[in-house]
Amino acid sequence: MHAMRWILAATMLCALPAQATTWVADTVQDPVSGKPCSVNTPGSFGGYVYQWPEKYDQVFWPLTDPMGIWLCTASGFATFIGDVALGDGEKRAIAAFLEEAPGLTEKAPLAAKLERLEAIYALRELAPDVRARIQRALAYQYQVDGQQAKADALRAQARTLMESRLQDPTLPLDLRLQYLFVSANYARERGEAAEADRKLDALATRLAEAAKDEKLKDYAEYLGALVAPSRTIV
Repeated sequence: MHAMRWILAATMLCALPAQATTWVADTVQDPVSGKPCSVNTPGSFGGYVYQWPEKYDQVFWPLTDPMGIWLCTASGFATFIGDVALGDGEKRAIAAFLEEAPGLTEKAPLAAKLERLEAIYALRELAPDVRARIQRALAYQYQVDGQQAKADALRAQARTLMESRLQDPTLPLDLRLQYLFVSANYARERGEAAEADRKLDALATRLAEAAKDEKLKDYAEYLGALVAPSRTIV
């Protein structure tokens, strides 16, 4: 789920009447056991999800909802919603891990599901941009679960990845905007106000550039409106 696609979708959804998020039951194939796996998928939602607190991590519902964690109880495999395609090497590594792991049921506490999710994603072969998004989503869910130390550690890992990617001159502009914004928030959260302001200044320059791009102008406007409140992060 590319974050930019979710953001751009918000511009259309904001015109719809606000409704509560809803879920519907679905079935997918457990990529480890091959058996049917009962999961939940979004039924309805509105653009308001892009104004929820996780906007400072730039990860969004349903990725930030505990129901967005898919758990296949036949094997114990856990993943974020929709992310069930495994390479052969991933499948072998995860299957070996699950053979030694305790069983989990849907009634397991969120903490246990997050621990399983984090362990499995550590075995996944992910591109840096995907891994950074997964780490941010995990961090937010750990924070909601009251595990602030875990959230801090994962945000630190994501920040390292994002700052490394910002050194790449070929990084797409939408990701550059996102990474400048989120890494500024993470710096401020750690008390590094000068570094946060430096990144927000760089973001302002790039937002002006993005505002001239038809595909990015809505995202630029969205992030621009978040800059002032991001300066209040403690």
